[in-house]
Amino acid sequence: MNIIEVLVQSVGFVIPAVVVYFLIRQFLRGHLATEQMKIRSTQSSESKGLRLQAYERLILLCERLKLGSLMLRLNASEMDASQLKSALIISIQKEFEHNLTQQIYVSGQLWQMFILLRDNLVASISGAYEQSNGDKARFESLLLETGATLDTTLFNKVRAGIRKEVELYFT
Repeated sequence: MNIIEVLVQSVGFVIPAVVVYFLIRQFLRGHLATEQMKIRSTQSSESKGLRLQAYERLILLCERLKLGSLMLRLNASEMDASQLKSALIISIQKEFEHNLTQQIYVSGQLWQMFILLRDNLVASISGAYEQSNGDKARFESLLLETGATLDTTLFNKVRAGIRKEVELYFT
């Protein structure tokens, strides 16, 4: 057998192998693209569900951070003004920390609104405590007044921000 015969036989095997290689490659590319679209579609619907749950949790957080709600849950009747102030601030911080992971599902601007809400609540509690001079009845009264004011201003803005984002992503 000479070299030319070996080359002709080799070409007879190589050409079909190359054709099969390219056909399989094209098939696998198409299959991979189809699978990637399925995964993206599934992830998209899953992420929408997670995002909607985050907005729901943040609405609930707004309700739980209201000063009137906090005072009811703390059983404030058994505390003096100083203890009540500390318990309120700790409760706010715990509520905030419990919902900290929700920030990955919402815009940075909306999350900043929650940080502002938390900071304003803590500042309002401290301010009411200072104004009351440690008098528990006066402190509770100031807290309820402050809570009503915050509810009509800051809480409403945060809830409106949540609604706006929900409309943006789900309509």
